[in-house]
Order: sequence, then structure tokens, then C-alpha cells
Amino acid sequence: MWELWSVITGAADEFLDTLTTEMLLKYPEWKGRPVRESYGTLLHRNTYHYWFHTGEAHAIRQMLGHGELPQFVGQMSQAIYSPEQE
Repeated sequence: MWELWSVITGAADEFLDTLTTEMLLKYPEWKGRPVRESYGTLLHRNTYHYWFHTGEAHAIRQMLGHGELPQFVGQMSQAIYSPEQE
């Protein structure tokens, strides 16, 4: 599994290394219509979603008896991709 993981993440890294700010600010299309979130925001969403599902922090908090644990990353309209200002 680790070998497969390395192959997959290596391919993803190759693609991610080609991204530019200009590319991240564009909006993809789905069925001929623009999507509401830019590629940058979608990348944020994917990162947050992936992190959440690793479950490590969540599981530790559960084991410690913490209540009111989050169930979803949340509304992405508050985490819109914006390149850093120079």
C-alpha cells in the first residue's frame, strides 16, 4: 500500500508543481456551465476534506472525551482562494 501511495502522491505532486496563481484563479466548467468555486478554492476544499478524513486529530479528541466534534469541513464560501499580495 505504501508503494502505491508513493506512486499516486508522486503523480499528484508533478501536477501540483505546474499550477500557477493564474490557473488557480480560473473557474472550471461542469456540463458547459462554470462552477461556483475557482480551482484554488476547490484545492482548498480537497485539502481540508482530506485532512479531516485522516481522522487522527478527530479520533484523539474523541478518546479524550471532547464533545461537539465537527462533522463537516463547513461552508467553503469563507475560505475562498486568494493569492498572497506581494
